[in-house]
Amino acid sequence: MHELCSMRPEDVPEVLELWRSTPGVGLSRSDEPSELERFFERNPGTSFVLRENGKVVGAVLGGWDGRRGYIHHLAVSPECRGKGYGRLLVERVLREFKKMGVLKVHIFVYRQNTDAIGFYRRLGWYWRDELGMMSLDLDREEGERE
Repeated sequence: MHELCSMRPEDVPEVLELWRSTPGVGLSRSDEPSELERFFERNPGTSFVLRENGKVVGAVLGGWDGRRGYIHHLAVSPECRGKGYGRLLVERVLREFKKMGVLKVHIFVYRQNTDAIGFYRRLGWYWRDELGMMSLDLDREEGERE
């Protein structure tokens, strides 16, 4: 039996363990527990965990910047893949975004993560060749930035 519920700060240790063990999920300092707690305060009700027999087997981190929705991380434990849990998590966060009036949702996927790309394509997502991403680390001094 599974249970889908909003992600809470107390879920973070189990969720981080799942994300760390999932190839293709890139974590950063923004995924530290204190940073995730700030994220939840700013984005209540847009991140979810899926439990099976009390254990976290799936998690999605969703957020809204006031303009676009974003799925930052999605993972399902290997032993639970193929049960529709990934789809269930995505559909749940999308339902919340629709209630908020979000018109478009983005997700960042590593180009080499063909499993994730295939998964999202099956759900109707499409690849945007015309876009690239640039980043700037504000927590580093100018001379330390790559």
